[in-house]
Amino acid sequence: MPNSRKYTQSLTDITANANAAAMSLLQAAEQYLGSINTWPSSIIFSLFAETPSPTIVEYLTEFFAGNDVPKTYRLYSTCNPEAANELVRQLFYARFFLWHSSDTVRRHSMYYDVRMKKLVRRNVPYLPELLEENPVPVPGLQAPRLGVGRTAS
Repeated sequence: MPNSRKYTQSLTDITANANAAAMSLLQAAEQYLGSINTWPSSIIFSLFAETPSPTIVEYLTEFFAGNDVPKTYRLYSTCNPEAANELVRQLFYARFFLWHSSDTVRRHSMYYDVRMKKLVRRNVPYLPELLEENPVPVPGLQAPRLGVGRTAS
């Protein structure tokens, strides 16, 4: 029985060390982004619980790269054990490389800017409001009437 106690103790130590590593990395990220309590819940869910996929990796890299947070794969793989594999690591670094080397990727990527507290595009200070469309009349075609017409009393 002494061996099982030693095994349990070492497993507890490993878990404690993993938790300490995750907290240390989270604290480092919070230096760039502010308290994790101010991050979008979708980022937190993707970081800790979502199964890694190209879409999730793209979403996370846009958030971290857009907010200038370096070396976030270690944070991701520590917080989400499913992300700790070579394929996800390569995809993560490829997305970071694209973000930093391609103006097209940055221009077409939207991310949550923690300083502005809204979705933005890189190099564009805000997302323009949707413009109201004015209908263009077509000869011979009657414009549809929208809304509720008069009802009989």
